[in-house]
Amino acid sequence: MHTLAFRSPDPLDHVCRALDAIRKMGFHLASLRVDSETDGGFRVSIAIDVHELLTVGTLRERVSSCIGVYDLTCDIECEAVRS
Repeated sequence: MHTLAFRSPDPLDHVCRALDAIRKMGFHLASLRVDSETDGGFRVSIAIDVHELLTVGTLRERVSSCIGVYDLTCDIECEAVRS
C-alpha cells in the first residue's frame, strides 16, 4: 500500500481529480481521509494498493499538476522513485 498526501483549499475538487486518476490508472483505493486545518485549508491523505512503483510516481505527477494542490508528499517507496 502507498500513501499520497497533500494540502488543498478546495478538497471537493482535488479529491475528485485524484480519485479519477486513481480509477483511470487501475489502482484500488484503500482509504481516504480529509482533515480541516487551522488556516482554513485541508489535508488530504489517500492510500492506494498498487503493484508498480513507477505508476505511483505518475500518479504523484498528475495530482501535483492540479492548480491549488500543494505540499504533496508520498510514502518512502514513492520518494525513492522520484530520486
